[in-house]
Amino acid sequence: MQYNLIDKILLDPEDYPDVSKSLIYDFNNRIKNISGISSGLGREYHIIWLIRIKDHEMELYRNTGEDTTRGVIEYGLDYKNYDDFIKAYVENYVVDRTDNIEKEVSFDTVMKNIESGEMYTIDYMRMSDDGELSYFQMAFALTGEPEHSNYFTLAFRNIDKTIKKHIADKRYLREQLDIVAALSRDYYNIFKLDMNTRTVVILKLDGYVTKGMEGPGEKSYPYDVLYAQYVKDRVYSEDIPSMMEAMSLDVIREKLKEVDEYVSSYRVIDKDEIHYYQFTYLPLNPNNPSSGVLAAFKNVDDIVESAKEREALVAMAKTDLMTGLLNRGSGESRVKESLSGYAPGMMCVIDIDEFKNINDTFGHDIGDKVIRGIADIISTEFSKNDIVFRLGGDEYGIYSEETIDEKSGTDIINRIFKRISRLDIPELKKHRVSVSAGAVIRNTVLDRTFEDIYRKADLGVYKSKEQSGSSLTFFKQ
Repeated sequence: MQYNLIDKILLDPEDYPDVSKSLIYDFNNRIKNISGISSGLGREYHIIWLIRIKDHEMELYRNTGEDTTRGVIEYGLDYKNYDDFIKAYVENYVVDRTDNIEKEVSFDTVMKNIESGEMYTIDYMRMSDDGELSYFQMAFALTGEPEHSNYFTLAFRNIDKTIKKHIADKRYLREQLDIVAALSRDYYNIFKLDMNTRTVVILKLDGYVTKGMEGPGEKSYPYDVLYAQYVKDRVYSEDIPSMMEAMSLDVIREKLKEVDEYVSSYRVIDKDEIHYYQFTYLPLNPNNPSSGVLAAFKNVDDIVESAKEREALVAMAKTDLMTGLLNRGSGESRVKESLSGYAPGMMCVIDIDEFKNINDTFGHDIGDKVIRGIADIISTEFSKNDIVFRLGGDEYGIYSEETIDEKSGTDIINRIFKRISRLDIPELKKHRVSVSAGAVIRNTVLDRTFEDIYRKADLGVYKSKEQSGSSLTFFKQ
C-alpha cells in the first residue's frame, strides 16, 4: 500500500531502543485503526464511485451530501471517464505532492495495488473552494473476488480531525519516550499498565521475574495476579499488608489523580537478607488516563551507605514526603497499637473542601502548598503524643488519646479552623480555604478496630460537607 501522510503519523520502531518498542507498536496500531488505513470502506466514506475496469467509465454509487461532495460530484458528472476525472480533481483540489499523487492514483497504479484484493489508500491535503486546507483520503478496492471483479470503487472522506489529533499524540509520545529512556537508566524492571483492561506488558526486565512471566514483549499479563504474586514472593513480611494496598490498581488510580508521579519505598527479602526497593508509577499522558501507566521498580540499597542512612530510609518509608506527617500505613499501625488498650480517645478525619477546584484553578503546585500548610497547622495544634497522619490526597487523620470528650475535641478543631481561615498563600489571592471534619470519641466496647473509628469519623465528614465553610460533626454513639 502507498500512504502520503503515513511517514508523518506513524513512528518507526527501529528508531527506538528495545525498551520502548512496545509503546511504538501500540501507538502505530491505534492510529491505523482510527484513521481507517486498514479498515474497509464501510459507512465512513462520504462519496463512493464505481469504475468499470474495461473502459474506465464512472458511476456514482453513494453520496451522503457531506463536505467532500463539491468537486468530486461535479467532475465525476462532467468527465465520466476515470482518467479525465482524477486528473481534473488532483489539479484543482490536491495541494501537496501533486505530481506524485497523480502517479499514485493513475489507473495502472491503482490496479496494481488492488489486484490481490487489498485496499489501497492515499492521504492528501485538500483545499476547499473557500481556501481552507484539511486532510482527506481516497480509498480504492475491488468490488468482488479479484478474479471476477468488473469494477473497483473510489471512495472519499475527510480525515482532518483524526490526523491532527494523532500528530499531536505523536509529539506527546516522543516526550514520553524520553521518560521511558530516563527510567531505563535507573530502573531494573519497567512495565506498561493498562488501567482499563487491568493488564500489564513488560518493557524491561533485568531483575527478579515474577512467576508466570516471560521477558519483554507484546504479551499481556493480568496485573492483579502478578502484583499479588510479587508482593507475596518478594516483599518483607512486615510490609506485605501495606504493599498489597499500595500497589493495588484502585490506590494507584486515586494517587495519580492527586500527583503526576506516585513513588514509594519498601523492603524486599532475598536469600534471608533485607534490601530496600522503590517503585514509581506515572501516567504516559496525564491528560488522557486511557493512555496507560508506566510502572518501574529498582533496588535503592546503593543509596544507603551507613546504618544511619538505613534508619533514615526506614523513617522515610513511614513518612509522607510531601507533608512530613506519618503516611497512612504507619499512621494506621500506630492507631491500631493504641486501640489495643482500653483507654478512650478521639479519632478525627479532616478533608479539604473543593480541593480539586483549587488544583484546577491555581495549579497542582499551589494545591501542594495548601496540603502542606494545613498539615503544619494540624500537627502543631495536637501534642507530640497524638498520632497525626496523612490518609491520602487532601485527607488527614488524627488519633488523640489525650482528648476524651467532645468539648476538648471541639476546642482543638475550632483552633485549627481559625488558623486555616488565615492560611497565607499569596497565589490563592482572595480564595479562602475551608475544611470539613468528622470525629468520634472512642467507645471502648464498640470501637475495637481502626476501621470502626475511621468509618464513624468519616461519616461525620460527609455531614460537615453539607455546611458552608469549615465545619465539625461528631458521630453520636
